[in-house]
Order: sequence, then C-alpha cells, then structure tokens
Amino acid sequence: MSERLPEQDSVDDWHLLALAGSGDDEAFRSIVERHQDRLVRLCQRLLHDREEALDAAQEVFIKAYRKAGNLEPRGELFTWLYRVATNHCLNKLRRRRLVRFLPIGDSREDERAWLEPADQAPTPDRQLAARERWHATRNAISRLPENQRAVLVLAKFEGLSYRQIAETLEISEGAVESRLFRAMRNLSRAQGSTRSGVSQGKGQ
Repeated sequence: MSERLPEQDSVDDWHLLALAGSGDDEAFRSIVERHQDRLVRLCQRLLHDREEALDAAQEVFIKAYRKAGNLEPRGELFTWLYRVATNHCLNKLRRRRLVRFLPIGDSREDERAWLEPADQAPTPDRQLAARERWHATRNAISRLPENQRAVLVLAKFEGLSYRQIAETLEISEGAVESRLFRAMRNLSRAQGSTRSGVSQGKGQ
C-alpha cells in the first residue's frame, strides 16, 4: 500500500497520473478528489440526469486509470478529462436520440439541482416569473444542437476559455466562437418566442 505524500494536494496532476500508472492508487485517488465534482456537474448539465452523470464521470475516471501509464502530458489534465466526458455524454445523447426532447420538468430534485437560477427575487410573483424564465431557458438549451450545447455549457457554465474549449472539443478557437455565437442566437430566439407566447396567453 502506497503512502500519501504530505504535499500531494499541490502535486501536478500529470505527476499524480504518472504515479498512478506505476501503481500508486493514492495518487489516482487525489486526481479523482480534485476533479470529480466538476466532472459530475458537467455531465449532469449535458445529460440532465444525476444518475447518468455519476455513471458517466465514473467511466471517464476508469478510462483515465487505464491510460495512466501511457498518456503524454499535454496542456492541463482536466482538459483531457473534460474532452472524454463531453464526448461520452454526447455519444449517450446520440444513442438516446433525444437530444432535442429532454425532460425539463421541475418535479425531480436532480433536475432542479443541475443549475438553479441566480435570481432569487424577493416577492412570490417575481420568484415565479424568474423560475418560469429559467425553465424556458433550460428548455431552450436542451433543444440546441449538441455541438452548440457543449460549447455553451463549457463557456457559460463551466467558465472555460476559448482556448480550453478548443482543446477540449479538439476544434479551432474560431469554431468555438462561431458555435457559441449560434448557440446564444438560438437561445435568444427561443427565449423571445417563449416570452411572446406567455404574454399572449396572459392577455387572453
């Protein structure tokens, strides 16, 4: 059994992965502890399902463990983990053939937890309006083409730079910018259409 290094929390990810490739399970445990929350969150945002997100993140770490002794240090390890996770989730969505028809209802706690609206308005009416707007936004995000949704989630919710997204998805930074622009445009159109429909409904 390997001993945990006192300074292991500050050791470089790639060094930890190399140690894991040599049989140091504690080193790999450190990698999992560092990145599991962000990977589960990313998978949940793409899949809209907590259990599937947990399974997907586990698959990513299994793949990383199997490749621990062979991966060449390049960029940041979390970028590689994000790439594997994103591809895994998008493949699951393609297999489900439900990319444009994912459930958006708020009855399930995992659906509510994946990302709550930041606007917690002080009055019940404003809270309801804010929540309705957020549900419409989530609905619109779920209906985006998968390549646009991936870029939107990575940029707006995960806070990755264009360079990091380009590395994660293995596309150019220009393609990242273009997909994000189209995603935001489609999202804005969908939100505008929803607001129009709600306004007309309230006026009847």
